[in-house]
Amino acid sequence: MESQKGDKTGSAPGSGERSSQPAIELRHLRYFLAVSEELHFGRAAQRLHIAQPPLSQAIRKLEQELGVSLLRRTSRVVTKTEAGRVFADEARNVLAAFDRALAEARKAGGVGTKLRIGCALNLAIERLLRFLTALHEIEPALEAHVSHLVASEQVQRLRRGDLDLGIFFHAEDYADLEMRPLFAGEPLAAYLPRDHPLSAKKVLEPADLAGETLITFPREPNPPLYDHLLTSFGEAGYRFKSVEEAGGLNARDLMVAVGERSGVAFWPEIGEGSEMRSIVVARTLDPPLTMPDTVVAWAKLPERLPASLIEKMRDLAEVLRGPSDPEPDPDQEAEHLDEGNRGIGTPDERSR
Repeated sequence: MESQKGDKTGSAPGSGERSSQPAIELRHLRYFLAVSEELHFGRAAQRLHIAQPPLSQAIRKLEQELGVSLLRRTSRVVTKTEAGRVFADEARNVLAAFDRALAEARKAGGVGTKLRIGCALNLAIERLLRFLTALHEIEPALEAHVSHLVASEQVQRLRRGDLDLGIFFHAEDYADLEMRPLFAGEPLAAYLPRDHPLSAKKVLEPADLAGETLITFPREPNPPLYDHLLTSFGEAGYRFKSVEEAGGLNARDLMVAVGERSGVAFWPEIGEGSEMRSIVVARTLDPPLTMPDTVVAWAKLPERLPASLIEKMRDLAEVLRGPSDPEPDPDQEAEHLDEGNRGIGTPDERSR
């Protein structure tokens, strides 16, 4: 936190040299709003993903250009002056107006109606269509362009500005992305080869599966999700003789590997009419397991979406997830696999 003395008069340092037309940039407004909301230069700098000294210098320059002190700083606390409080309200209005102008200009130029959306490879198509339908209802002019990508690629593209929205399974948080729960985690079933001895049982418990090989998706494309799932399996008491990875990233690859290796996989319901049901059967798990929530995400800084659209996305996510869905249990958040798998396979088997 930075310290500054002598702001009792409300005049900023160097205010006598200010121009009649202040040279203020939009980034100065965003910087000031971050500090005014955090009331801490260190936290604001972390939120903005910049170092603290440039942030402090930018706020001082803003004050000098305006000719007033916006913040009171001591060695322990940062507070807004009356001028700072008024400026924060107006700065939000300016940025919101800029977002609207940007959106309208893009729309007039034929680019404002395109929304680039990343989607998890194995998200149920019914869920994706529900989201797109609801999106069209709130913004009829939007044209959605969907690319199916693993979560790590979506995150990188959101940060670079190559995607506007991402939809993926929530396995970890990202400081520079805002994420909203979109759909509650789907229940998982156990999938076995049709001729497997355990297929005679309708419900499978941890003791039934202790001698089996668990077939999973490859860990490398999405380590957070992989570790989250195996951790949750172990916490529920499910342990396996070994853990092996399938050769691909979609549900079909997973089920083919189950049939070939006579193993077991945990995955949401694939539907009775699926071709995969010719090689595998689904059985209920007790205790039950679920996938993580599906979230919709966008970059927080820099803000690339109009503020009005962000508010609509928050409302849309709340409506789609529904008030009756259970809230995520923070005690069930993912820990690293090595700390939480509780005996799922041996170390050598988990490293395959």
